Amino acid sequence: MKRIFLLCVCLTALLIGQSAFSQNVGQLPAPTLVPPTLVPTPDTGIFDTIPTESGVARIARNGVVRVGMLYNEPPFGLLNIRGDVAGYDADLARSMAEAWGVDVQFVQVTRQTALELLRSGQVDLLIAAQVHRRELDAQVEFSQTYVISSQAMMVREGDPALTLADMASRRVGVVLGTPAQNALAAWQTRSAINLSVQTYLTLSQAVTALLTDQVDGLVDARTRLLRAVAQPELVTLLDEAIAQEPYAVAMLRQDINLRNLVNRTLQYLMRSGRIYEIHNANVPEVPWREETIPLWANLGDTAPRPDQFPADIAYPAQYVLPRVMTERVVRVAGALDSTSIDTPESLRRLDALNRALVETMAARWGVTVQYVPNSAANPLEFVANGQADIAVGVQPDWNWSDRVDFTQVYFMRGYRLMVEQNSEIVDFSGLRGGRWVGVEIGDPNVRQAAIDAATAANARIEVLQTNDAAYAMLVDNNADVGFGDTLWLLPQLEANAGLLRLTERWYTRTFISLAVPRNDIDFRLLVEYTLQDLSQDGTLALLLQPVIPPGETMRLEVWPGLSG
Repeated sequence: MKRIFLLCVCLTALLIGQSAFSQNVGQLPAPTLVPPTLVPTPDTGIFDTIPTESGVARIARNGVVRVGMLYNEPPFGLLNIRGDVAGYDADLARSMAEAWGVDVQFVQVTRQTALELLRSGQVDLLIAAQVHRRELDAQVEFSQTYVISSQAMMVREGDPALTLADMASRRVGVVLGTPAQNALAAWQTRSAINLSVQTYLTLSQAVTALLTDQVDGLVDARTRLLRAVAQPELVTLLDEAIAQEPYAVAMLRQDINLRNLVNRTLQYLMRSGRIYEIHNANVPEVPWREETIPLWANLGDTAPRPDQFPADIAYPAQYVLPRVMTERVVRVAGALDSTSIDTPESLRRLDALNRALVETMAARWGVTVQYVPNSAANPLEFVANGQADIAVGVQPDWNWSDRVDFTQVYFMRGYRLMVEQNSEIVDFSGLRGGRWVGVEIGDPNVRQAAIDAATAANARIEVLQTNDAAYAMLVDNNADVGFGDTLWLLPQLEANAGLLRLTERWYTRTFISLAVPRNDIDFRLLVEYTLQDLSQDGTLALLLQPVIPPGETMRLEVWPGLSG
């Protein structure tokens, strides 16, 4: 009887504990860290459904956002010893829900069930260490990337290899059937560098092989490699990546209202500094890139809310791809009048870049470019009203998000300091003794920007408005430094090669992208893929040379997957 009584007590305590545990993680099914047995599941047909109500309506109506999470994928998602869902993704989900003024309910997903739970409506968002891969674009919609990690090469400490090319013909380990194996194969094809690849069943086996000299290198996700080695001082990671791993939030395909809500919230968290806190607390080993989450114009200072976005989803009256495939012409708005003689050199360079970019893209598609006349003043209007398929050289702007879509950024400009080559000045703090700053006479904002930067650095300056800061610095000697937009400074640097340079700090960042018709997802993806392919094969770098300071590069985010 005592045994039966004790057994009953233990079972009761266990049931109570499970109930409290389930409530703590915000879902009814008991979480597990063991992936389920893989069994075939019937096709529900949900792939083919087109949503009419946006997820923002459900979130606003219920006051809850249901987030699909992995519970066994540290540092992004894990169930800690206290029974709480933790990690990068959990911190991000809670911060988003807090910004929206709603509760967050975590729903455990696995790699096998995540997409089905999203498409069946059991979760509103997937924030589940989800790498934005091209093959998934046909099934779901992705937000902007919130962190960029990579598939990386790890070698033993003291190994002479400094670049991936240094690993040519050497032995490299990889775990069988993982994204790392696919990324390594794609890199070998792209680089034409041969490796002796050894496969292993687990990462721990591969790490042992590396530490015991059975292989010279090991490829896996950067976030996993260092955590897999008990003595990190024994290994080192090469700086050059095998492949990027951009992590993004997934939602139902063509739910553009929810996508805009998520993107605007990511940018709000970026501006508030919350993203930095989440990043540094969870993946300090991944270098933070300032341009990971580009801030659009008119972001605002307050957090966006679900009830500020439309409840219904609007679809294009006519999609671009069928017409382009039939007529073999892509209509482009935003190009300058090439006959104007009053156009500043900076704008001429930007226009040349934009024309070269769209013409190169069109050539890869096998179509021709038709420039829409008189569209440079307001190219977004021409895309919004259906007169153009693409607007070039535009700054993503939240005031236009209900009429057009914006692609990822392909160029960045902004205010920087120009100093003499041997100067020790690195920012405005070096001007505290009282200096003259030469700024562009035609820029209405630059004078106040210089004053604000000097004030923030406790510097005392005088501002000289000029057409040529370099001349004022080197010949007239009435300016100590130049300050302005990089496109204005670049010709002056080139005309005085070896005498002047730009300091590293950006005081403003203006991101330049393309605009396409709203919610025309397949055309937008075609444009995005082509931009990324141009970046990977080096074409974009050549196009950007006239607008990028010497020695600098523009790193475009590349989603892993097949081109085509």
